Amino acid sequence: MRVLDAHTHAFPDAIAAKAVAALAAEGGITAYYDGTIAGLLAAMDRGGVGRALVAPVATKPSQVRGINDWMVSLGEQRIVPFGAMHPDFPDPAYEIARIAALGIRGIKLHSQHQGFAPAERRMAPIYEAASDLGMIVLFHAGGYVVSHEQEAHPADLARVLDAFPGLTCICAHMGGYGEWDAVREHLCGRDVYLDTAYVPGRLPDAEFLSLARDHGIGRIVFGTDGPWTDAGAEVAYVSDMGFTDGELDAILHGNAERLLDL
Repeated sequence: MRVLDAHTHAFPDAIAAKAVAALAAEGGITAYYDGTIAGLLAAMDRGGVGRALVAPVATKPSQVRGINDWMVSLGEQRIVPFGAMHPDFPDPAYEIARIAALGIRGIKLHSQHQGFAPAERRMAPIYEAASDLGMIVLFHAGGYVVSHEQEAHPADLARVLDAFPGLTCICAHMGGYGEWDAVREHLCGRDVYLDTAYVPGRLPDAEFLSLARDHGIGRIVFGTDGPWTDAGAEVAYVSDMGFTDGELDAILHGNAERLLDL
């Protein structure tokens, strides 16, 4: 079985331990690898994952270029690197064009850690640049394991889709963690990808199956949100949920491979 994990996280070796410990303490959650690229690769081997998309988050504008340079430098065939961007970065169009030219396929945005609402005006230059360059935007969507002032509500994400119809988006956590009724109302059936990260076992299986099928299996991609879940357990859970073999092939690798042109 081929598996492409379209939602993982990793950090440079020098800061991985500190970053993972802080995030685990904030959310009261467990890390299943140490947050390094080597740790991620080992977790992939244990879990039967062939390739993984790494989605970095810049919590300050000053971090953006350094993170992107690190992602470009990885050179690991099994890793699909995404870039970082921040709402207050001074020239997003230039930086997004720079990393696109270096082979980066998309960027990650996280409302809670970056202090923005998806539909606010200051985000427009980022969306415009990503759309013009065919870059994917992976949004943290919905709530978070702890309460934050800024949330990426499905209705707000729908407004982004309305305003930027050429933008290719993945809305993580099946479109909105803990807000799946709103996902049905605002995002279900639209031309946007949803990933499975951190949702199996938290959304009842019957509702998960129904939402995936009603949205369209061709726009569902598998993700683990590593290091915050065990990759092998997530693959097994999704595989046993009741999808057909064809649906599983699409979710576990086919859709993401097509989206990422792999």
